[in-house]
Amino acid sequence: SFHKNLFRGQSGESLRWDSRDGFEVFVDRLPATIQLTAAAMVFSIIVGVSLGVVSATNPDTLFDRVGKVVAIAGQSMPVFWVGILMILLFAVELGWLPAGGSIDRLGYKAIILPAVTLGWLFVAAHMRIVRSSMLEVLDSEYIKMIRAKGLPRRMVIWKHALKNASIPIFTMFMVNFAQLIAGAVVTETIFGWPGIGRLLVDSIFVRDFPVAQTVVFFGAAFVVVVNLAVDIIYGWLDPRIRVAD
Repeated sequence: SFHKNLFRGQSGESLRWDSRDGFEVFVDRLPATIQLTAAAMVFSIIVGVSLGVVSATNPDTLFDRVGKVVAIAGQSMPVFWVGILMILLFAVELGWLPAGGSIDRLGYKAIILPAVTLGWLFVAAHMRIVRSSMLEVLDSEYIKMIRAKGLPRRMVIWKHALKNASIPIFTMFMVNFAQLIAGAVVTETIFGWPGIGRLLVDSIFVRDFPVAQTVVFFGAAFVVVVNLAVDIIYGWLDPRIRVAD
């Protein structure tokens, strides 16, 4: 069966890619998806954490309202719509960036639009979790004690408060990264990115079932492994959490 053959490193001959083994085709496309998802995650973490911290430390101000608007917009706009808008604005109208392709052919400019498109949804998610976690920590007694000692506000926020609010943030980062790896299908299709998401779509169109099954299997397996790893790391990050015998 398919699953038994996978343990032998075989997933069946591809019907489109010169009768190559489906697992071999999957491995060839995997680095491109890792590049894209890593860039998207870096973008979403930098923007999401920054907006979340600024919003939490300035509640009910203009910064907080702007952050809320960004969060709502990010979670409301579908990925395919964001991708099309990015292409129309930055590729067609302004001509600053390529509308599609890969790093190998067009250089690192090719990764900017798909990475921003893929990471935009998670900017909103990261911003919201960082804001809620930071508000809870900033209202705690030990943060009030640190402030009373006269430490600079920046050190209190970025070194002490953010560090103690990091557990739920870390969990969301890891889970979102797994979802990015497994769910980059739409973004890779829009921008012609040569990753496993585009591979899955092409395989389905030509009914190349060995390759399609391989992509789905390893995408699901990656999500399971990452969730298991997060549960294990939880106990290491927070000594108060212990795994039951």
